[in-house]
Amino acid sequence: MRRENRKIWIARFALTFACAFVFAWIFSNSLKTGAESSAQSHAVTNAVQNVAQSVAPSSSVATAKGKAYENLHNAIRKIAHFSEFALLGALLIWCYLSYTKDKAFCVLPFGLILLTPIVDECLQTFTGGRGAELADVFLDTVGGFLGALVALLAVWAVRKILQRKKRKGGAIR
Repeated sequence: MRRENRKIWIARFALTFACAFVFAWIFSNSLKTGAESSAQSHAVTNAVQNVAQSVAPSSSVATAKGKAYENLHNAIRKIAHFSEFALLGALLIWCYLSYTKDKAFCVLPFGLILLTPIVDECLQTFTGGRGAELADVFLDTVGGFLGALVALLAVWAVRKILQRKKRKGGAIR
């Protein structure tokens, strides 16, 4: 196998594995009970507050209590939803592009970005203390699409840089 082919297959394997890992991570979070999910997100909120207390002790994040703490907790949960789906969107695009030369129409990754939040929220209805929220489906989908668009922009930028190097006679490895 040529060195170039080996690199492509390694990239494909790594990206496929990363996508599978993120899917598993998302769905495992959906299968946590309401109490488990809440405990996990409260732990993250407390960690964010601890960092804020070290960096900016008088900030609203560091001093949040009561209703302000619950608002911070809710914001952190929404940011987590958005971020995990943005990561999934980026990985799905890169994985798809590693397998095909038909890069003009990315139906599969965008279809998965649309379908995954629906499945994610439906899974939550089967766990104690959880339910499906349409707002979360929307937030997750927007996160996935933004991650995919950033990934496409990164691919476009890298290609432009490589094309410039090639035109100038620079070595491309």
